[in-house]
Amino acid sequence: MIAIVIAVAGFASTKWPVTRALGVGILRLQATRDRIGKDRLRILGQAGLAVWFAGLTYGRISQFVRANFPLGQDIRIYYRGVAQWLHGGDPWSANVAVGKHVVFYYAGSPATTVLLAPSALLSEDQFTVLWLGLTALSALAIIRWFRLPLWWLLFPPTAEALYSGNPQIVVLLLLLLGAGKAGVLADTVSVALKVYAVIPLIGERRLRRVGLALALTVATFIVAPSLWIEYLGQFGAISARLAQESVNGYSAFYYPLLLIPTAIAIALLWRRDPKAAAWLAVPALWPASEFHYSTFAMPVMTPLLAVLLAVPIQRLAPFVIMLYVFWRFASEPVQGRLRAWAALASVGRTTS
Repeated sequence: MIAIVIAVAGFASTKWPVTRALGVGILRLQATRDRIGKDRLRILGQAGLAVWFAGLTYGRISQFVRANFPLGQDIRIYYRGVAQWLHGGDPWSANVAVGKHVVFYYAGSPATTVLLAPSALLSEDQFTVLWLGLTALSALAIIRWFRLPLWWLLFPPTAEALYSGNPQIVVLLLLLLGAGKAGVLADTVSVALKVYAVIPLIGERRLRRVGLALALTVATFIVAPSLWIEYLGQFGAISARLAQESVNGYSAFYYPLLLIPTAIAIALLWRRDPKAAAWLAVPALWPASEFHYSTFAMPVMTPLLAVLLAVPIQRLAPFVIMLYVFWRFASEPVQGRLRAWAALASVGRTTS
């Protein structure tokens, strides 16, 4: 793809009629933009994006309802895993059945299990309602953090996490709060809830803070060594089952032909902008990733990411992120060339 773009650009830069035609087209687009006005275009773009989000979210949530996915399904699985452990059972045998033939099992780490142990003080329904409320408040706080309009709650990965009660939204808010006064506590809780939170943490903070965040996870081994031993003994089976339940997820992890170029793209971006690369690495590369992992793109969100990451198609996220990385490197020379073509066409018009 890159070779084709370079070849077309090279051909166009050496052929006067082609570059002039392209320049004229750019001038017409600029004239149209000026005629409509930037503010009006921005409003139209926002309205279009809101409709896009609403349509995709309606389709996604309707699919869950038709398939009898219970509200708060994910956090119910977490609750049952904790309950199993506290009653002396195997937490990774805890599950939620959807219909007659679909079952989702608990796959949280021992650190997550220990951290959520206080949930046993409540009934499953009480804890589910409480967590769904916390998730909704976290989503609102994230929207406010980025100064986005309220309809961003319809961003499909966010809407899915709101419906399922997955800790993803709470983890994202904790990572954002990690830059503030309560940073160490927020960071440690986020990593304990979701171990992959350590990746954006590496891009955002110093390694000392990462070490402190991992300390809580290590400390849970002292609290529950048998739980860790059991987890490590079943780790292969738990991971394989999770991959099967997620149908190999939304990332490139299980597809070498896609994994290698995606990893290269993230590595190149890390050299230029480690924060952006760290936020995008999880939806791009994490094994058995879920659709709501794309909420990690919100700190680096662009129109391209917003439009395409809203689509619930597996393996789309790595392609979108590679395209984003390509544009990060190519935008300046491409825009410079477009300006040159427009100037060339403008000179040609003036001469004529």
